[in-house]
Amino acid sequence: MKAGMLLLLSVAVLICGCQTGQVAPAPKLTDLPLDEALQRDLSQAELQRVFVHQLKVRNVDGRLHAALDILPKCVEMLSVDASYSAIAGFLTQLLKGRQYDDLQRTIDYLRNMFPNHAGLQELCTTTEIEYLLATARFDKAVTLLTTESRELSDANLARVTGRLLAKGRSKANLAAMERLCEFAVSRIQGKRRTLDAVAARWVSLAQKQNKMDVVPLRLSRLMAAGATPAVVARSYTTAGNRVLQRSDKAVLKQMMQIGQSLSSRLRNRDDRVDVARLMLDYSCILEDFGASLSLLRICYQDDLEGDEYLRMSNKVLAHKALKEGRPDEAVRRFRDFMESAKTWKSGQYDPSTGETVPVDAILGLNAKRIGDILTKAGNKKAATAAYAEAKTYYQAASSKVKDGTIWKANIEKALKELSGH
Repeated sequence: MKAGMLLLLSVAVLICGCQTGQVAPAPKLTDLPLDEALQRDLSQAELQRVFVHQLKVRNVDGRLHAALDILPKCVEMLSVDASYSAIAGFLTQLLKGRQYDDLQRTIDYLRNMFPNHAGLQELCTTTEIEYLLATARFDKAVTLLTTESRELSDANLARVTGRLLAKGRSKANLAAMERLCEFAVSRIQGKRRTLDAVAARWVSLAQKQNKMDVVPLRLSRLMAAGATPAVVARSYTTAGNRVLQRSDKAVLKQMMQIGQSLSSRLRNRDDRVDVARLMLDYSCILEDFGASLSLLRICYQDDLEGDEYLRMSNKVLAHKALKEGRPDEAVRRFRDFMESAKTWKSGQYDPSTGETVPVDAILGLNAKRIGDILTKAGNKKAATAAYAEAKTYYQAASSKVKDGTIWKANIEKALKELSGH
């Protein structure tokens, strides 16, 4: 019985094997010799896979020539995009493997073999820049970019420019960074992505060197060169407070003018509000209170009946009344502002110093200001009362401010002045 079953199983296996025609699996494309693989009817994706594999396996044991030998066939048989991708991958392999001599030989070979192939020439340039960066030759990388920039697309130029800007942050590369940014703004035409890549870094370089008077000029030149307004706006607002803290009024006037020009080009409302908030600070320091009121309406356009808008507009109107010779109105409005400010639960940021100011110090500042107005108006009794009030507020604020800060010095100076009243 068992023998019969075994016989039946053997016959079944034999029949199934014959019916299915068991055949050894076909070799993978990547296992075939290149000549044999190329004789087959392959799709572009399959061809690309063959060449990528061949370039990888031929680049072993110092046999770079074996890889270089198939590059012409790779360019001939693959589409422009596919050949570019395959060769770019090979160059990246050499770069990541730190095979720098082989990389330079391959770049030289491609430049000479395909002088009219724009894509490969561009690939050679961008790869060589990456190679120079990898070998800490930043200045030479910048020189190569400025020399070959016309041959690069905006996308590739922006990418390698961004790489250079990211890698060149050390003090040793400062001059080369300046040269790169200056070149991009003055010599590169019609390549907005590249200008956008440069925008933030060029403005921050001025800040890094404490050249705040240069910031307005750089922002203006970026706009004139065609950088995206929203990108310039980010540089404007990022640099804004440092400019405010370290510049004279002439520079702030320039920043106001740039802000006005920039705002008219911005499509996004949030970008316009961000610029307006900074311009508001500038306008107050410049005592252009008419502009301040207009900017307040932009900043608080969604809440013109809200407490904060009413509080800040009242403060601006107080300064405007004082400047225009209406002291009674100024005192009244400063008083209204103080009553409103008492509702603040925490200190307020002062953009001119970069410090947080206790509410008591704000109240003391305004009470002293009222005392000064009343003194000038000849109302000595009321002025004395205002000064006493200011002294009380400043004394309360003094313990809330750290030693060595600007506002600590301001409070101590104010208390010294008040001691004479």
